[in-house]
Amino acid sequence: MVAKHIKSLLYDHDCVIIPGFGGLITRYVPAVVHPVKHTITPPSKRVAFNEKLILTDGLLINTIAYHNSISAVEAQQLVAAFVNQANEKLKTDNRFELSDIGIFRYNAAHRLEFEYRESDNLLEASFGLPEITARPVRAEESVVLRTLLKDREPAQAQQGNKFKRRLRRAYSAAAGLVIAGLTGSALYLLSIQTEYNLSSLNPITLFTSGTFGNQTMPATRYTSDYLPLSLTERQLAYQEVLRSTEFGIADLPLLEEQNIADEVNIVDTVALNALAEPEINQEVIVEEPAEPVLTINERTGRFYIITGGYARMQNAEAGRDEVRENGHDGKVLTPLKGSRLFRVSVADFATAEEAQAAMNEYRKTYGNSIWVLNN
Repeated sequence: MVAKHIKSLLYDHDCVIIPGFGGLITRYVPAVVHPVKHTITPPSKRVAFNEKLILTDGLLINTIAYHNSISAVEAQQLVAAFVNQANEKLKTDNRFELSDIGIFRYNAAHRLEFEYRESDNLLEASFGLPEITARPVRAEESVVLRTLLKDREPAQAQQGNKFKRRLRRAYSAAAGLVIAGLTGSALYLLSIQTEYNLSSLNPITLFTSGTFGNQTMPATRYTSDYLPLSLTERQLAYQEVLRSTEFGIADLPLLEEQNIADEVNIVDTVALNALAEPEINQEVIVEEPAEPVLTINERTGRFYIITGGYARMQNAEAGRDEVRENGHDGKVLTPLKGSRLFRVSVADFATAEEAQAAMNEYRKTYGNSIWVLNN
């Protein structure tokens, strides 16, 4: 009866501890494609054994008590009898078989070893999936077809070589035409520049000019018959232009002072208006609510109602999310010293009396397998 409950718990949990004997731990095995047998095996769970996990977490005992409608003390006695029977078998026969799970033996160093015997797929997502055989299909070639293919291969190779040679020639001709076109375009663009002398590109001029440097004269923007005005002539021309307007040259300083004073008055008015305006836009500080604590990584001294233990954090978080969907304060308690299990709680209290008083209420949802842990 105990072996049956151990196997059923391995479907839902990553770790099942047998108090006083050891713990069975499952790990995920992906699908396997066999290259020789041409078979595809679906994903599954593989079971390992750790003899150091002997401290009870209450999972096996509470499950037996709940499904058989007995007390926890009676369930603990059944588990102890099962462990004694296993130890006697190992002493006498050096072999103990756990039904549909595996075989226990002692090695030469008197250490307990476990050999997993895969019978049923313990992974619920792949339960009932069979092993699939997929052999490759090979089309048979006739003798006539093989003869035609052999005769056609040299002809195809020869045609391929001719095509490659033609392609190479066409590529060389196209590259030459592109380079020639780019060179002609560059020379044309240089020729239409008015300030650039194409004769400077002639290498013979480097020897006839007596120097090897680029001797170019700076270009001028004026014609050869242009004579610039003197300073006196420009002043007389400005006075003639000013006389034709409404104000004279003597009025210029007054106008400039008047414009400066107006600009100062405008700046002072804008500054006073800015100081007089009250600050309307004020930042409103909104306090965001604190995020709930979902993981407990250290001792708190509180008493937690535990629904189960998991060997991996991912499975524990999934159990916690399911608890929170039911409307309870689900949390994950990281493993304590000497343990490897991630435990999921539905509530926590300051004293053990409060936690025990609330157990009956939570048993309606989670069954009799829940228990209290002082973290």
